[in-house]
Amino acid sequence: MDPADLDDKLVTRFVQVLRSADDLFKSPDGGCLSPLGEYNLNLGIQKVVEPDIIATARDKPGAYDGHPFIVEAAVSLGGKDAKEGITVVRFANRIPLLFEGGADVATRVANGKIKWSSYKIDHKRDKIGVFVSIVSTKVPFKGTGKEYIGDDIIEIQQSVKRALQNCCQQLRAHLTKKNALRDVKERKSRLLKYIPDVSRSVFGILEAMQKRKSEEAESGPRYSSPRKRIAGAGAGAGVGSSRQQHLKPTESEVFSVLERVSNGDLTEDTIKEHLVEAVEENVNAGLGFDENEEVFGKVGTSKSKKVGEDDDRQAV
Repeated sequence: MDPADLDDKLVTRFVQVLRSADDLFKSPDGGCLSPLGEYNLNLGIQKVVEPDIIATARDKPGAYDGHPFIVEAAVSLGGKDAKEGITVVRFANRIPLLFEGGADVATRVANGKIKWSSYKIDHKRDKIGVFVSIVSTKVPFKGTGKEYIGDDIIEIQQSVKRALQNCCQQLRAHLTKKNALRDVKERKSRLLKYIPDVSRSVFGILEAMQKRKSEEAESGPRYSSPRKRIAGAGAGAGVGSSRQQHLKPTESEVFSVLERVSNGDLTEDTIKEHLVEAVEENVNAGLGFDENEEVFGKVGTSKSKKVGEDDDRQAV
C-alpha cells in the first residue's frame, strides 16, 4: 500500500496496534546512556552540602516511546546552610535545572508521592536534600525554556519514586539504629543518676542489720510480735509463695553479706561499683552492639540495587 493512500484513521489505528504490541519490540537497555554515577553524585553532595548522612540509589533502566532513560537519586539529611523541609536539586543529562522546579517530576514526587514519616523522617523539621538526575536520549522537557520535566510520563515518575524510596529505606535503617542508641544513653544516664543515693541507702540498711545482728548475739534473739508472725504465716500460703521463697535469701547468704560489711569488704563504694557494672551490662544487653560504636559517620554508605555498571562506585 502506498503511504500516500493512508488516511488519518488508518494511521491512528496503526499507531495503536504498534503501541499495544510491546512483546514484539524489545525495550532499549540504556547501554547508550552515560549517567552521572552514584559515586560521583555522592562525592559531589559531600563536597558541596556536607550532610550528616546521605544515601544514593539508581533505578533500573526504563524506556518511554522508544527512548531509554536512567534515574539516579540521592537523599541527604543535614548539612551546612541547609534549610528545614525538602530542598530538591534536579539534573537532566548532567546539566542542573535551576528554574520552574515546582512543576518538575522530581519535586512533585518528593512532596506528594513519598511518605516521609514511614522512614522516620520529619519532612517539615528535618533538613532534607533530594537530588534527582535523569539521563535519556530524549528528555521530555516541558515549555520552551526546557527548565523542568513534566510528571505526565508515568514511566519516569515511577522510576523517580522507586529511586527515592530506595534511598529512604537506607536512611531508615541508620536512623533506627541511631535512635536506639540515643534511648540507651538516656536510660543509662537516668539510672546512673540515682546510683549514689541507692548505694548509700542500701549500705545504711546493711549496717543497721549488722548492728542488730551483733546486738542479738550479745543479748539473745529478739522475737517478733504476734501480728508479724501471723502476717508472715499468711504470706507463705499465697499463690506467689513459691516465687517469694525463691527470691528470698537464705540465712547463710544474709550472714555472709553482713560478715563482709563487718570486715569492711563491702562498703558504699563497692556497692556503687557493682551497680554501675550491672547498669552497663543490662542496658547494652538488648542492643547487639556497643554503645560506643559509631552508628554512622559523616556520610552513610549507599547500597542500591545493581542495575548497570558499577565502575563509577569504586572506593576512593
